[in-house]
Amino acid sequence: MGKKKARGNGQGTAYKRKGCSTWTASVVIGWRTPEDDTKKPVPIKRTKGGFKTKKEALVYCDALQKSIQERKHLTLQAVFEEWKEKYSDRIAASTMAGYLSAYKHFSALHDILIENISAQNLQDCMDLCPAGKRTHQVMKVIAGLLWGYAFDSNYVERDITKNLYTGKGKSEQRDPISEEEVEIIRQAIGKEKYAEYIYSLCYLGFRPGEFLALTKSDLHHKDGVTYLVGGSKTDAGKDRPVPIPSAISGIILQRLNVDGTDLLFPQYQTNRKGEFIGYKKMSHDYFNKHVFKPMMNKLGIDDGKVPYCARHTYSDKLKDAEGDDKTKAKIFGHTDYEFTKKRYQSTNIQEIKAVGDSIK
Repeated sequence: MGKKKARGNGQGTAYKRKGCSTWTASVVIGWRTPEDDTKKPVPIKRTKGGFKTKKEALVYCDALQKSIQERKHLTLQAVFEEWKEKYSDRIAASTMAGYLSAYKHFSALHDILIENISAQNLQDCMDLCPAGKRTHQVMKVIAGLLWGYAFDSNYVERDITKNLYTGKGKSEQRDPISEEEVEIIRQAIGKEKYAEYIYSLCYLGFRPGEFLALTKSDLHHKDGVTYLVGGSKTDAGKDRPVPIPSAISGIILQRLNVDGTDLLFPQYQTNRKGEFIGYKKMSHDYFNKHVFKPMMNKLGIDDGKVPYCARHTYSDKLKDAEGDDKTKAKIFGHTDYEFTKKRYQSTNIQEIKAVGDSIK
């Protein structure tokens, strides 16, 4: 009887690990050139264990080899679009906005085949990015998500993002809008378009995207207390009651009487002649670029401020307000609220009112 023909090079193999009853499939899916180019190329293998028989393991090898041969050759931008379409509904809008912003810093690589992009290419983009450490961290996260998706989809041979360096230094810490700056914004109400939006943001503590999504139906009255219910991003932040401090109660009442929209803080639309034609929901990006930053510059306020700084302002106001930490955590929608929720019972609406009434 003739000798059984061995599998050819590159077709994969199957073996049992020591002390293991199942079979493991192993396929060489590519080769990596060591930094020391005097050394031989190193094989990149993909292995998968748990097969009951050798035949099952070899079938996996054959299927994997076929998929490699049929691999799509996509640019980074094409992979990004695929990933975004698949995962955009599973990721909070504010988180996705952060990913989109960080991804733009890889623009030099957008039209390059993802399989041809090296870790050094990614690192160069990160090193050239003038933003702070937090942005570099998000760049590493989005790169990891894209290469993880590409690896699972067989567009690349391995994930090259694990050792990307985000740089030394502390993470960016946004300073709050100071009380003096809040007063400057208050004085601009009636003179500068949207000034009341920024002022209200400092007294409600919502994240900018949450703030712009507020509707008139989010306003509630219970037991003599008027408050807004809104929020997203985390379980602690969803549908949280936020009291309306006296400083902005008049603004909220005025916004309720605006006809033609259910949004409390909509974008005013105009035609080419500058004539008002209606309202629409304002995006976070539009608010930042065309409302917040231009007004900060016009009012002489630090140009390093961003809309999220208003949440830090509210946090400071909340610390100085009356009330217990559990109630404040509920209002602020802090991630630590899950801990307080387990230790204490639900927050009383009158306790929320007490906090709101003491906010200065």
